[in-house]
Amino acid sequence: MPRRSPLATTLSQHRLRNEKVAERIVTSTGLSPPALVYEFGAGEGTLTAAILGRAGKVVAIERDRRLWQRLRGRFDGEPRVRPVLGDFREARLPRRDRYEVVANLPFAHTSEAMRLLLGARNRPRSIHLIVSRDAAMRWGGFGEETMVSVLAKPWFEFRVALALRRRDFVPPPRTDCVLLTARLRRQPLVAAPEAGRWNDFVREGFSQGRGSVRRNLAGVLGYEQFKRTARSLGIERDARPGVVSFEQWLGLWRAANRNGRRQ
Repeated sequence: MPRRSPLATTLSQHRLRNEKVAERIVTSTGLSPPALVYEFGAGEGTLTAAILGRAGKVVAIERDRRLWQRLRGRFDGEPRVRPVLGDFREARLPRRDRYEVVANLPFAHTSEAMRLLLGARNRPRSIHLIVSRDAAMRWGGFGEETMVSVLAKPWFEFRVALALRRRDFVPPPRTDCVLLTARLRRQPLVAAPEAGRWNDFVREGFSQGRGSVRRNLAGVLGYEQFKRTARSLGIERDARPGVVSFEQWLGLWRAANRNGRRQ
């Protein structure tokens, strides 16, 4: 078995065990030709090969030079694969063209990858990341919403596309893993010029951690207006931010906008 890269070891990289696991993952993405796919953390190309069957072109990014050399050698002569030596955080993503992202990164980079992609000027049509189960819960807002899930959901729909087994990886991770998918909505639920105000509104709503949404939003929704709006949306009077669903957050946002226009 090839010796693991020191860089991969430091960053807790878990390689896919074999091609069957890679095929199962890529099947769960729903990708289809002629998709342009950016793969972060391509390694030696196990996942790249599976993606290639469902893509028109794969830009496979790997920062470890030794792994990148193996990747380049594996796909030598394959014009649909472009191996790139570099850091995913410095990748030149398409400015206008449609594209998708698939990644098996060290778990330490999950937040960086999600922030990069969810906040991109030209957002990917879909994002498929292998992440820890806890990270998926946080970013997707499963169970309870989080600030990051509410911030992203006007533009993306989240789901856990596949539950993975620890033995699917070498070495096996210490935590359960899933394939988290974020798919771009056909029509955003917040208009592009309002994106900054939405971000400010949500951050204000989560500003006191486990404090009540009513108190957090007192500066933008007066007590009586909040009470009426909360009643119509089914929000309890002293509800914490996490137990307010995304749809309810959207309702509060629209009420605050109506309030702003009247003023």
